[in-house]
Amino acid sequence: MTDSEYLIHLLYCAVNGTQPAEAPESVSFERVLAIGKAHEVANIAFFSVEKLQNKPEPAVYDEWQRAYFFSVQRDVRQQAFYEQVTALLHENGIRTLEAQGTVTKTLYPSSEWRMMSDIDLIIDRENLAKAHDVMATAGYEVTEPSEEEFNAFSGDLEIEFHTDFFTKEVYGRKANYAKAVNNAFSHAHPDDTDPMKFVLEDAYFYLFSVLHTVKHFETAGCGIRRVLDLYYLKKAFAETVDTAWLEGVLAQYGFLESYETLSALEAVWFEGAVTDTDLGAAACSVLLSGTHGTRTIFSENAIRAEQKAGVRLPALQRIRRFVFPTKEWIYENYPICRERGYSAARSWCYRLFHKLKEGKLKEALAYIRRMLQAAHGGKRG
Repeated sequence: MTDSEYLIHLLYCAVNGTQPAEAPESVSFERVLAIGKAHEVANIAFFSVEKLQNKPEPAVYDEWQRAYFFSVQRDVRQQAFYEQVTALLHENGIRTLEAQGTVTKTLYPSSEWRMMSDIDLIIDRENLAKAHDVMATAGYEVTEPSEEEFNAFSGDLEIEFHTDFFTKEVYGRKANYAKAVNNAFSHAHPDDTDPMKFVLEDAYFYLFSVLHTVKHFETAGCGIRRVLDLYYLKKAFAETVDTAWLEGVLAQYGFLESYETLSALEAVWFEGAVTDTDLGAAACSVLLSGTHGTRTIFSENAIRAEQKAGVRLPALQRIRRFVFPTKEWIYENYPICRERGYSAARSWCYRLFHKLKEGKLKEALAYIRRMLQAAHGGKRG
């Protein structure tokens, strides 16, 4: 059993309320904890660790316990931040619609189980500039708004303001995500307690949540936390939402295969299901993704998508851009080259020397090797 497999076992036992097996000698608690933290699920695994007879050494156990306490504290702080911001927006005549984690976490046994990196809110497009001014006037740090979104911060807490479920410029399938589900407020109704707070219909929340996970999986990668989301989404809505309709929408826009792969992986990991489907590549991708995915997985997925679209030798093109980036890119990332007026060739040499000096050449070669494996349909690992 690998460290990742043991983490999945701990999560399965926490989710299903069963006694976890003791850790095999091949497993390192320290590594299991590190993987759990990278995927923001260490707090859930702690419930299983507590049941073990042979617990981790004190330093690792204490760190694991702190990871759980952090999830509790962050949950309380994010909820307070959310209520503060939505109250401010509603007072200024801006209606809001909850999306993603703030709703998904209500499906978990306890809200701190489902950690959130940030809070997502949908507002009307015509209110975007007004919301930006309201947040800035209230003293929040805000980013420059685009036509569709902006971010606001209060210390380490962040809210992303969107004008719909998906932007048309999202990576991967681009407009197809927006075509599959958008026009958010048309699928929502006012909350019973606050007419300015809108709540999504179950069917569209389920569809959006599934599609959002698929989007991550198909672009930079989705981690364990999002696969676990599918377990709780299924548990909450599978009996009330028309799954034939859901699968029909996904099939119409080309997302059914990814959804079925992720659903099969969820069933194996968290329901104890057995399948003949080869989930090795998908599992490897998820485990390597961490919470937010990686550039390498993004490149791998892009190569596969380009191959399907008939692009010739996409891996070699991507490797060429990686090894020989534009002079403008090097100038931006290595300002000293701009200051010294280096040519493109000299800038490439400087970048290579810099990678050697930082010990990153091995990492760069591993990236190139994985791009070639992706081009030949190799597993993501």
